[in-house]
Amino acid sequence: MGETTIRNSRRKKNVATTLADWSTLHQDFINCFAHQVVSMKDFFAFGGVSKSWRSAIKENSNTALRLQHKVPVLILSKEINAPVRNIYSLTECQISQLDLPETKGKLCYSSLGWLLTVSQDYSTLDLFNPLTHAHIELPPLPPKKFSLRNLKRFVLSSSPSFTSDYGVMLLSYHHLAFYKPGYNNGTWTLGPIPLPEPLTLVDAVYYKGQFYVVDCRGKVFVCKIEDPNNAAQMRLVAPEIPEQLFGEDIHFIARYLVESATGTLLLVVTLYEDNCEVTTGCRVFEVPIDTSNSWAKSEVKNLGNTTLFVGANNSSFWIEPLDDSVCKANCIYFLNRSHVSTANDIDIGIYHMKDGKMDKHLEELPDFKYKGSSLTSHSWLQPSF
Repeated sequence: MGETTIRNSRRKKNVATTLADWSTLHQDFINCFAHQVVSMKDFFAFGGVSKSWRSAIKENSNTALRLQHKVPVLILSKEINAPVRNIYSLTECQISQLDLPETKGKLCYSSLGWLLTVSQDYSTLDLFNPLTHAHIELPPLPPKKFSLRNLKRFVLSSSPSFTSDYGVMLLSYHHLAFYKPGYNNGTWTLGPIPLPEPLTLVDAVYYKGQFYVVDCRGKVFVCKIEDPNNAAQMRLVAPEIPEQLFGEDIHFIARYLVESATGTLLLVVTLYEDNCEVTTGCRVFEVPIDTSNSWAKSEVKNLGNTTLFVGANNSSFWIEPLDDSVCKANCIYFLNRSHVSTANDIDIGIYHMKDGKMDKHLEELPDFKYKGSSLTSHSWLQPSF
């Protein structure tokens, strides 16, 4: 009995030692493993082993190319103090757990594969990459000039993984905040924006070197907020979108700005009908920036081989899926609720541009009906370092 106990104890000790040694494998073996990683879930698991493993997958010459075609994962809601996040893989149609203690007690918004984490008391905010575990502390915002309680959108101009010349845009309904390392003495440049009429801003995007925003009526503006020596300014580049284009019983749910695969700026409008509080259709328009084209003449009927991902807690983006059985091309994957509650539908679905078909099967998956006290909803996480 004593020998068995000692033998089992040694076996457990050897197993523990073997597990700990994964992080010290020779770099050639790690690089070989990195070359075989194919799914986003595997990217997360691989990068979670150690810093050397994360470096290997980041430096692999084929990884960036593969990520261009990677279907994003869906980060699900959680209890605010839970260190583990559930992620849903569209490619594998299953939910798995991701250990992210950096998000404990934080609200999360996503852009270019990075998370903006906001403390529960709205006092601090940081950038965090869930794949590489890189962390960037951002300066505090003066609460009397920009309240994080009203944060609507977080947008990066470029990924901090590849350059220090990146900008961060935060959007609330009536205010903008801009931060860039080394600018404005390391502080935020703030608006309100001086305009002759009140605006309710609903989305933002970084497009061709400038930030653009859209209001609740479909007006699109280009922002000049980067210069700390001058007041923030906005210039109208596309007029209000006429309600007559949609019909009497059709109403806006959300408006999203997203750059297309061909380099044009698109406005995606999700719609609902009378007596229905969830999305029943989508329309896509090429924003008629400084042109004589009308919104009616700018409608896009086909997205080709690309897929759009839009959501209330993430900046919108496109991918070009390699496998149509995993992610449908010429479709819009939408997630319209910024907050989850047991009383509201999370309003997630897939809109098929070809025939106008609406696919809501994601709402029926296990664990999608959140029953906790989370303050934010699910969000798409773009495949990026």
